[in-house]
Amino acid sequence: MRIRVTTRADLFEERKRQQIQRGYRVEAECSAPVNGFCSFMAVSDMRVSDTLADRVAEALNGNHGVHGDW
Repeated sequence: MRIRVTTRADLFEERKRQQIQRGYRVEAECSAPVNGFCSFMAVSDMRVSDTLADRVAEALNGNHGVHGDW
Protein backbone atom coordinates (compact mmCIF):
# COMPACT_ATOMS: atom_id res chain seq x y z
CA MET A 1 0.00 0.00 0.00
CA ARG A 2 1.27 3.48 -0.89
CA ILE A 3 0.13 6.65 0.84
CA ARG A 4 1.07 10.18 -0.22
CA VAL A 5 1.58 12.21 2.96
CA THR A 6 1.46 15.99 2.54
CA THR A 7 2.18 18.11 5.59
CA ARG A 8 3.26 21.55 6.67
CA ALA A 9 7.00 22.05 6.35
CA ASP A 10 7.45 22.49 10.11
CA LEU A 11 5.85 19.06 10.78
CA PHE A 12 7.64 17.14 8.02
CA GLU A 13 10.17 15.24 10.19
CA GLU A 14 7.55 14.42 12.83
CA ARG A 15 5.14 12.98 10.23
CA LYS A 16 7.92 10.84 8.75
CA ARG A 17 8.77 9.51 12.21
CA GLN A 18 5.10 8.68 12.87
CA GLN A 19 4.76 6.73 9.63
CA ILE A 20 7.98 4.80 10.30
CA GLN A 21 6.68 3.88 13.77
CA ARG A 22 3.51 2.53 12.14
CA GLY A 23 5.58 0.18 10.00
CA TYR A 24 5.80 2.16 6.76
CA ARG A 25 8.99 2.97 4.92
CA VAL A 26 9.48 6.45 3.52
CA GLU A 27 10.16 7.01 -0.19
CA ALA A 28 10.12 9.91 -2.65
CA GLU A 29 10.73 12.67 -0.13
CA CYS A 30 10.07 16.23 -1.27
CA SER A 31 11.46 18.10 1.72
CA ALA A 32 11.72 21.46 -0.06
CA PRO A 33 8.50 23.33 0.79
CA VAL A 34 6.15 24.24 -2.05
CA ASN A 35 3.53 26.74 -0.92
CA GLY A 36 4.47 25.83 2.67
CA PHE A 37 3.93 22.08 2.26
CA CYS A 38 6.26 19.07 1.91
CA SER A 39 5.38 15.49 1.01
CA PHE A 40 6.62 11.92 0.93
CA MET A 41 5.36 8.46 0.07
CA ALA A 42 4.71 6.04 2.95
CA VAL A 43 4.92 2.47 1.65
CA SER A 44 3.80 -0.72 3.37
CA ASP A 45 4.65 -4.18 2.05
CA MET A 46 1.37 -5.67 3.31
CA ARG A 47 -0.84 -6.70 0.44
CA VAL A 48 -4.38 -5.37 0.72
CA SER A 49 -5.89 -8.76 -0.14
CA ASP A 50 -4.02 -10.42 2.75
CA THR A 51 -5.14 -7.72 5.14
CA LEU A 52 -8.74 -7.98 3.96
CA ALA A 53 -8.69 -11.78 4.25
CA ASP A 54 -7.32 -11.48 7.79
CA ARG A 55 -10.06 -9.00 8.74
CA VAL A 56 -12.80 -11.21 7.30
CA ALA A 57 -11.43 -14.22 9.18
CA GLU A 58 -11.36 -12.20 12.41
CA ALA A 59 -14.94 -11.07 11.89
CA LEU A 60 -16.16 -14.61 11.18
CA ASN A 61 -14.31 -16.03 14.17
CA GLY A 62 -15.50 -13.32 16.54
CA ASN A 63 -12.02 -11.95 17.27
CA HIS A 64 -12.98 -8.30 17.43
CA GLY A 65 -10.57 -7.21 20.15
CA VAL A 66 -11.37 -4.89 23.03
CA HIS A 67 -13.47 -1.86 22.13
CA GLY A 68 -14.05 -0.48 25.63
CA ASP A 69 -17.30 0.80 27.06
CA TRP A 70 -19.65 2.47 24.64
